[in-house]
Amino acid sequence: MKKLLTILGSVGLVVATSAAVIACGDKSQQKAPDTKPTEETRKEDKEEPKKDDEKTEDKEKKDQIDFSKVEKQIIGNFSPNNKTVPQSDIKKKLAELLKVKESELTDLNVNYEENTGKVTLPRFKKTLEFKFTTKYELGEFKQKNKAVPQSDIKKKLAELLKVKESELTDLNVNYEENTGSVRAKDYPKPFEFKFSVKEENKNK
Repeated sequence: MKKLLTILGSVGLVVATSAAVIACGDKSQQKAPDTKPTEETRKEDKEEPKKDDEKTEDKEKKDQIDFSKVEKQIIGNFSPNNKTVPQSDIKKKLAELLKVKESELTDLNVNYEENTGKVTLPRFKKTLEFKFTTKYELGEFKQKNKAVPQSDIKKKLAELLKVKESELTDLNVNYEENTGSVRAKDYPKPFEFKFSVKEENKNK
């Protein structure tokens, strides 16, 4: 009888040990899935490169704007209309040089005394300073005796300025550069101008 009890006890001990081993195995299998990345983690990993791409695109857009064409530069000559240059003409030129829409340019400030100005591009958080000239473009003149008569230049200036020739004084012409200046009555600042010369026909 004692032998029978001993045998039964040994069998029970083996069964209990096996059950404990199986139970530990089940716990290990249940914990394994926790080490795998969740769907949210995978989504976040995929979204990170997109943020970098967006930054790259913004940088490329900024790089496409050549601020050096405007910053501290003479952006061009504007022939005055009725003795003044409209700011709309200056803004249009700025938009062309920067390759942006006119609506993207704000706070345009023009100093007509010094022929300078400032403009802001909010999208790029940048303010640019620029210069310009306001020379009247007189057009082309024919030479007479190998020179352009000042009387012809003065006549053209009177037409553009809408004044009498007698009201124009201090006419100064630089024939080397085809430029000059003149003063008009009741206007303190001299008007600058430029012109071209039609070449004489040598066959004549």
